[in-house]
Amino acid sequence: MSNLEQQRKLAKDLIRAARDGDPAALTRLHSVRSDAGARPRSFKLADAQLAVAREAGFESWPKLVAALQDRDVEAFRSAVQGSDLSRTQQLVTLTHVRKRINDSMFAFGQRAAHIAAKNEAMLATLIGAGADVNLMSDWENGPYTVLDNANESTARFLLSRGATLTANVAARLGWFDELQTLVNADAARVHARGGDGQQPLHEAKTVAIADFLLDRGAGIDVRCIDHKSTPAQYALVDRQDVCRRLLERGATPDIFMAARLGDSELADRLLDADPSCVGARVNEPGYPPVPPLHIYCWTLGFGVSPHDVASQFGHRDVRDLLDGRSPARIRFINALLAGDEHAAGVLLGEDPSLVASLTRYDHSRLAHAIFYERFDAADLMLRLGFDPAAPGPDGGTALHTACWVGNATLVERILARGAVPLETRDPTHHGTPLGWAAFGSVHRRARGGDYIAVVDRLVAAGADVSAVNVEGKTAVEMATGNAAMQEALRRHGAK
Repeated sequence: MSNLEQQRKLAKDLIRAARDGDPAALTRLHSVRSDAGARPRSFKLADAQLAVAREAGFESWPKLVAALQDRDVEAFRSAVQGSDLSRTQQLVTLTHVRKRINDSMFAFGQRAAHIAAKNEAMLATLIGAGADVNLMSDWENGPYTVLDNANESTARFLLSRGATLTANVAARLGWFDELQTLVNADAARVHARGGDGQQPLHEAKTVAIADFLLDRGAGIDVRCIDHKSTPAQYALVDRQDVCRRLLERGATPDIFMAARLGDSELADRLLDADPSCVGARVNEPGYPPVPPLHIYCWTLGFGVSPHDVASQFGHRDVRDLLDGRSPARIRFINALLAGDEHAAGVLLGEDPSLVASLTRYDHSRLAHAIFYERFDAADLMLRLGFDPAAPGPDGGTALHTACWVGNATLVERILARGAVPLETRDPTHHGTPLGWAAFGSVHRRARGGDYIAVVDRLVAAGADVSAVNVEGKTAVEMATGNAAMQEALRRHGAK
C-alpha cells in the first residue's frame, strides 16, 4: 500500500468514526469545520481528508495528494536508478507513477528506459507499464536514444520490442551489415547526430566500420556538439586501432594522442610544430585541439598533462621526450601537481626564481588541485606560498574548494593565512565558502570529507551562517539531502 492509499484509508476511517459519534474523531473534524455544529452526519469525506492533510502539515487534501504522488515518483526514480526491480514493479502498479514513466526525470534529460537500457528484466517491466522505447533523452547538446545506452543483448531485445535502430548505434555495436543497410537507404545517415551530437564515425567500433563511413563521406575531423571532440579523440582510449586508422587517413592528431599511443615520432612532430603544446592540460584553455570539457576529461582525466598520460600508460620513452622538451616552469608545475617535493626542490635549486615567476593562473592551480582532491599537491603549493585567493573552478578560491570537498585541515590552513575573506563570493554562483560546504555536503560528498567540521571551523572564524546564494537559498536549503549537515547549520543559528 502506498502512502497515498494509507492517507485515503485514514480519511475514510476518520469519517466513519465521526459518524459513529467518536468524540476524538469529532474533535479532529471540528478543527477544520468549526461551522459544522454537533451533527456528526453533516460531515463529508472531504472534511476528513482536509483534517488528515492538515495534521500531516499540508494546507489542503489536493496538496497532500500531489506531495505523496511526487514522493512515489521519486521512489520510482530511485528504484530505477538503483536497479531495484521488485520495488520498480511495485511502484508501476500506481496509476500516477505510470503516467510519468516517460518523464525526463534523470540526468541529462534521460527517461527511465534510458537508465535501464542494459537491464532486460527492468526494461520488460517498464515497457509493460507504458515506457516508450523510441523517446529520446531531453538533452540539448545531442539527445540519446534508449539503444545508445544498450549493450548488444539488450539492443536486440529492444529492437524486438519496437525500438528503431540508428546508424550511430549500429556503428557503436559493430553491426556492419545493419549499418551498411541504413546508409545505403539514406546516405545522409553518415552525418547523423546522435547522443552528445556525435556522428557515427565517433562511435565506430571497428576499423572496417570507420573505413566504410569515411568512404561514404563522413567528416574525419568533425567535432561532436557537447565535448567538441573528433572521432579520433573519442577512439583514443578504448579503440586504439580505430584511432590509428583515422590518423593514417588524415585525422588531426594532438599531443595527448601521441602520449596515449606511445608514439614518440608523432610527439616530436607535434612539438616541432607547436612547442607550447607541451604545457597543455586536459580541461584547461589554451590548447585549441583539446578545449575545456573535452571528452578527454572523462577518458584520460581532468587536469592531466601529456606527461601524466605517457606515464600512466607506461610509455617511458614518450615521457622522457616530453620532459626533455619542457621548459623549467612546466616541469616545476608538473612536479607540484604530482606532489613530488623532491623534483620540485631540485628545480627550485636550479632556479630559485621559479615561484616568483608564476602567473595568477599558475596560482589558481592550488584551488584546482584541492577541487580534484590532489591534497599532496595542495599541501606542497601552500608550503611554497601559492595564493589561496587565486580563482579556480567556477572562480572559487582555494577556501571555496576546500569547503567543497570537506577538507577541514586545509580549511584551517587557508583560514590561518588570512588571504581569503570569509564572505568572499565566487563569480559563478555568488556563493560563500560556507555555502560551498553546505552544497558540497550533498552534491560532492567527497570520500573522507568532514563537512560538519568545516562548518564548525568557518563559524568559529566568523562566517555568516545566514548568507544566501544567488538564488536566495540559505545554507540549510543548500544542504537539503543531508540532515546531519542541516542540523549542524541550525545549531550555529542558520534558518
